Order: sequence, then C-alpha cells, then structure tokens
Amino acid sequence: MIITKKLLIAGISVALAAGLSQVAFADSHAEKKPAETTIEVMAPSKAVVAVVNGKEITQDVLNQYLSVVQRSADPKKNDPRAALDDLVATEIALQAAGETDILERAEIKQRIEDFTRNILLTTWTKEKVEGFEVTDEEITKVYEERVQKDANDEFKARHILLKTEDEAKAVIAEIAAGADFVKVAEEKSTGPSAKNGGDLGWFKSATMVKPFSDAVKGMKKGDVSAEPVKTQFGFHVIKLEETRPAKLPPMDSLKPQLTRMLAQQKMMAFMDEMKEKAEIKIMLPEIKVPAVEVTAEPAKSE
Repeated sequence: MIITKKLLIAGISVALAAGLSQVAFADSHAEKKPAETTIEVMAPSKAVVAVVNGKEITQDVLNQYLSVVQRSADPKKNDPRAALDDLVATEIALQAAGETDILERAEIKQRIEDFTRNILLTTWTKEKVEGFEVTDEEITKVYEERVQKDANDEFKARHILLKTEDEAKAVIAEIAAGADFVKVAEEKSTGPSAKNGGDLGWFKSATMVKPFSDAVKGMKKGDVSAEPVKTQFGFHVIKLEETRPAKLPPMDSLKPQLTRMLAQQKMMAFMDEMKEKAEIKIMLPEIKVPAVEVTAEPAKSE
C-alpha cells in the first residue's frame, strides 16, 4: 500500500512539516505515484484536498509544497497527486511523532526556544533596517565620499626588483646610460614580473605598498625613479609608462548597496541609543590579563 510505504520514509523526515526537507521527500516517492491521477492546482486556496485522521490538508498547503518541488527539472515532481501523497505521509508521521514525549524533552524545548529567538531577532532586525528612511542626499554624500577616496589616477608601470640598494643604484645608472628598461628587467629583476619585462599593468596607488605608491604618484610619464624605492620586498627601480583617471561605477549602479549600508549604519546607531537607555547590570567579574613583555627584534632583510 502506497501510504504504508510512505509512512516508513516519513518517519525519517519529520522536518518536512516545516518545509525544510520536502524536495528530498518527494524524490523518495517519485516512482510510486500514478502520473495519470491529477487534481486541479488552481482550486480555491482554502479548499480541503485531503483529511488524515481528522487533520485537514488545504489547497494552499499543497500549492506551497508544489512551488518547492516543481523547481526541479524532474517532470514527476510536477504531479499534484504525487505531491499530495507526500503531504499525507508527512502528516501521518507528524501525528505519530506528536504522540511521543519529544516536545517535553529539555533539549528539544531548548532548541525550539533558540529557534524562536532567532526567528524573532532576524525578522525584527530585517523589518527595522528596511524601515529606516535613506534620502537621496545621504546616498549622494556617501557616493561623493567614495569618489573622493577612489578617484585617484590609475598607473601603468614597470619595475625592477633587486635585493640590495647598491644593485638598484647600479641598475638606475645603467638605464640612465641608455640601457633598455625591459631587457634589464628580464635579466636582473628578482620579481615575478621579470619575465614580462617588469610590467605591472594598470593599478591604483592604493593597491600597492605605500613607499611604492608614493614614489609612483610623484613621477611623470616616462620617468624612471632617480633613487631606489625600498619596500619589504626589496629595492625597486620604477618606470612610469602611463596614467589615466580612475573609472568609477555610476551612482545609480551603487544605489542599492549604498542604501543598505546607510540603513545598517542607522540600525547600529539605533542599537547604541537603545543600549544607552537600557538598564544593564554586568555580573561577570573582570578578568585582568597579565601583561606580556615583548622584545623587539630587528627587521629581517630580504
């Protein structure tokens, strides 16, 4: 009997009642359902489509279940009668589970309480954040601040990375005497870009370590650094090839993200305000962490 077989599987998957495992449950019964037997899905939502030991299953419950299982490409999952059989089996399993002491167990009560708290908190937070008004003026201001921060020019440069300052100075003199920068980079650079003649491509100054970016920003197109530039990687000889204005996304394309960011900032301010007004007593004793003496070591040279 179909229902008897379903009951055995439904006992493993009681979570179907919450809609969490309905797709997997449907998979387990797909071959047992007669495809030629169907019901009208578009019936009134409150219409009763099945009764299991006095418990009604309505059309809207069936429709909701179908909306989940029909996302699959498997045509067998589009059969309303097969879906209804799943719901019937689930209800039988739920009724059997309800006759046990599961809900009276302390650990289950705690899990239900934790789940309820989580749903309450996440729903309230979401609704609260969505309720904050974010004006166009606020969005424009944040966008302009972002533009000001990221609107630096982009640079296209090559570099030759060397281990010592003397080596870098020798390379600078060699290039000043007419040597080709690309060939010298291929022969002497210790960096991974050596095989490309030291080519770093296009970059923003913020993506480079500060000594390197500071040096590039002070150069003009075609310049080779007059002095070695020291970073934690070694000593660089830099050649600036091109500059261009940074390309920034239009404000309209960032508006959804900026709106969410501003709403979240308002939510944080609201929470700080609530915390200030709340009566809070901290009972946890203060734990003093013993100070650890740190001995400075000289920086290691590359």
